[in-house]
Amino acid sequence: MKRLTWRLGAVLLSAVASLGLLAGQAHADTTVDDSFEGNPADRWGGVPWGDGSNGFDIGRGLARTGANNGWLLAENGGSALARSIFFPRSAGQCAAQIYAKPSTDDTFMVLEVWGLDPDGSGVYDWRRRNYAEYRLNAGGYQQLPFGVTASTFGGTAQLDYRVFLHGGGPGRLRMARLDDFSAHCW
Repeated sequence: MKRLTWRLGAVLLSAVASLGLLAGQAHADTTVDDSFEGNPADRWGGVPWGDGSNGFDIGRGLARTGANNGWLLAENGGSALARSIFFPRSAGQCAAQIYAKPSTDDTFMVLEVWGLDPDGSGVYDWRRRNYAEYRLNAGGYQQLPFGVTASTFGGTAQLDYRVFLHGGGPGRLRMARLDDFSAHCW
């Protein structure tokens, strides 16, 4: 059941991103910085499953930098926030990172990068390009790299950067704040 709800969450994030609701622009040799300022819901989309939830702290003094941050919370489910980046494929590759501040030890987080790629027949399809797992302990904000994602050639590319938090199970609530996403394409 967990795997099914997780996959459903990934499909929903892809669908939301495909509608352009999470879009951000990047150009060759460009950096996109997002510290959740302004209205982060214009750029970030969330999908909770089970008892998971997500949202944004606006002006509460909990951010790593600036005034705002995102957050994920779950006990018997999970939650995700995602942001899309569009860039010319001439950029070749992108690297990204985000900072997370877990509230408890043994917080399990997953970072994924999905690309909207041609399948050879002119049809575009979502493919997972990068995957990283992190087990974090409580403390300050910690840098989490997504890794370097190579693009394919021809047309405009879209990459979705997704941050997942998995609950710890009954009686083991997990929470993490997120801030200072950065993607550099070159």
